[in-house]
Amino acid sequence: MKGGFSTFSYKPVRTCFSDIFNIQPELDLGVAAPTPWAVIETELRRRSRSEEEFTYNRRVALGLHDFATSGRVFGRRHEFFPLSMGMGRKVTLWLPMILAIDEQASALFIEPRSTRGLGAEGRRFAFSMMHERIRAVDEDFANVRLTILQFADAANDRRAVRLHNDEGVELYSREELEQMVASTYEMWREVLEERERKARGQATGTGPLI
Repeated sequence: MKGGFSTFSYKPVRTCFSDIFNIQPELDLGVAAPTPWAVIETELRRRSRSEEEFTYNRRVALGLHDFATSGRVFGRRHEFFPLSMGMGRKVTLWLPMILAIDEQASALFIEPRSTRGLGAEGRRFAFSMMHERIRAVDEDFANVRLTILQFADAANDRRAVRLHNDEGVELYSREELEQMVASTYEMWREVLEERERKARGQATGTGPLI
């Protein structure tokens, strides 16, 4: 937050995940035909606020589309509600779907950022949150593989998918997660209060002289 924010968002591609992965309806109504890439691209263009945003979202979408149409992936919608972490805090680090990747049922988190993205420790945190919400509370999903998709640098107008799963990762306990979430919210509060103090000082002319 102190370092500022990106000039674009990955929200456009996030709205297209169900189409990219050809997520099937919950009711057994037969297999729905995949959404053509041209339709996905048009939707990305419509939702992007700038050419820069469209370019970055298109690169991620093309990488996901290559992966989704490789014959390795099949998915159905499943709603996983946010994980409550006390004091009214709720966290969601997963998509409302279950994918079969190489015939292994997988719960998915997609991390499109090319900078400030998840490192090994960030993935450990995300896997731990996913485990608590998806596997620990429902025995039907006890054997679901937890998967994070990240992306290589851009090449040929797209960013290739990189898969990470929780195999061999030592997960945090629920208590450790709650402590980390509470600590993060406290840091956010301190940063926001600092910004508000600076804004009030500038408005009244009492801020620090530069």
